[in-house]
Amino acid sequence: KPLYFAYGSNLSPTQMSSRCIHNPASSIPLAIARLPRWRWLICQAGYANVLPPAEMRVGRQLDADIPESEDDDVYGVLYAMDDKDERVLDGYEGVDRAAPLTVEGDTNVSPAIREREQGRGSYNKWVVEAEIIQWIGAESTGADTIPVLVYVDENRVERAPPKEEYIPRMNRAIRESVAIGFPGRWAEKTMRPSIP
Repeated sequence: KPLYFAYGSNLSPTQMSSRCIHNPASSIPLAIARLPRWRWLICQAGYANVLPPAEMRVGRQLDADIPESEDDDVYGVLYAMDDKDERVLDGYEGVDRAAPLTVEGDTNVSPAIREREQGRGSYNKWVVEAEIIQWIGAESTGADTIPVLVYVDENRVERAPPKEEYIPRMNRAIRESVAIGFPGRWAEKTMRPSIP
């Protein structure tokens, strides 16, 4: 089962522990990882989102007015989610579990990566490869690249200001994740311009 790649307020183990009500182990950070060539942003919803590389974009992502850069990478914290806690997180992320299945050949993204259309949801679930930067503690598998679950908003892909309630949650997420090895320089360069 893929590990969950958190890149927004769920970088915070404190927030994850309040959301993972079925198994406390779901909120224990296991590793710092990177999605190469992805782009981090605060989208029109006022929350964090990630934009995949151009060759993986679908729908409105194809028209995103955010040019690619050689510096594009998204860093995140990995968690091993209990199935029940993943369903709870799906609710927080607004996943439409009744959305139509992705049909092979309808987009340039395989159903293995994107099982369903986003439908009426706020985010969709993608499974992609992430590079491990650092394993935290003794949970090492020795793998350099592993499949991860990423929540992606395929529809709101333009930069916008964050919601007021999101700012303190993101500040806590940045602070807590940097304390466990998340790259502070990347957070300052990429996240901080959007999170006062």
